[in-house]
Amino acid sequence: MILLYTVLVGFLVVLRWLVRRRVAGLEKRYARAAAAADAVLKSSAYKPGNGKADPVAEAKRQYLLGQLAQKRDLVEGRYTSWQHFSEKLGRGVAAVRGWKGRKLPYTFGVLDVVGVLALVDGLGVGEYVSARALLHLTLSLFGRG
Repeated sequence: MILLYTVLVGFLVVLRWLVRRRVAGLEKRYARAAAAADAVLKSSAYKPGNGKADPVAEAKRQYLLGQLAQKRDLVEGRYTSWQHFSEKLGRGVAAVRGWKGRKLPYTFGVLDVVGVLALVDGLGVGEYVSARALLHLTLSLFGRG
């Protein structure tokens, strides 16, 4: 019972840690993409000497800005979806941890008993590990059997 509950909680905690690492990585990627798009947005398309706008440089800047904005939006979409999943997973892990001493360990206790009985039956030692055999063994130890 305790073993299965501990394994489940351990698995969920490791999964939550991995998801949080993914969210942190996506957040860094989003920050880099947003900074790159902001840098291109703030760059000037004017020629340094005479202050006139260069139409080719402006077109190139607009194209580059569109690519960076598209990349930023893609990373932002991934980040928000993973962030939402991370929050849901965190609430789920907290709920499972809150079940300590309630329904889940008892359910796993039933599964443990079923597993032990299936193992006893599968190994073919049911006649030696039965309640009747245990009663006879106990009574024989006290000299009444």
